[in-house]
Amino acid sequence: MQKKENIRIFGNIKTLCIAATLTAAAVVIAYLCKFLTTPDGNLRITFENLPIIFAGFVFGPWVGVSVGLCSDLLSALIFYGAGGINPLITLGAGCVGLFAGIISRVLPRNKDILRLGASVACAHIIGNMTVKSAALMIWYGTPVLGVLPRIPLYAVIATVEFCLLLPIVKSSAIKRMITR
Repeated sequence: MQKKENIRIFGNIKTLCIAATLTAAAVVIAYLCKFLTTPDGNLRITFENLPIIFAGFVFGPWVGVSVGLCSDLLSALIFYGAGGINPLITLGAGCVGLFAGIISRVLPRNKDILRLGASVACAHIIGNMTVKSAALMIWYGTPVLGVLPRIPLYAVIATVEFCLLLPIVKSSAIKRMITR
């Protein structure tokens, strides 16, 4: 008799390992994109949300939120030390994974393009354009005009991430690996 392993929100060891890999990928992407920042620090061109959105889209909102929270906490610790953790920005990263997962579960399964587009858009609108922008204003006192350019920036980043995620999500090899 084979014992089935159950790890709370992850469901099994395989999902936990994939989530950990996606968390590591988000941290590495954040590190590589750290240098693509405006002098005032309000705008940063980064694709660190791509693994977070993928986690939420494929494995659901709880895995997505855990990948988002863990990757942001690790990135903050690596770049700024323990004093550099901004819990509101970490909340925004968690929202990216959470809403990508919620939207992917609500929309019909046979409409991958619609599900992915809505998941990416919702994740960026709520997580980056709203929560993280509010965090910059609350935590650092950034003026509203300082965060407004984030809207078109994240619209472009969301479009690029959608274009990068679509072939991954449609890949039969990825589908086999995830469902196996």
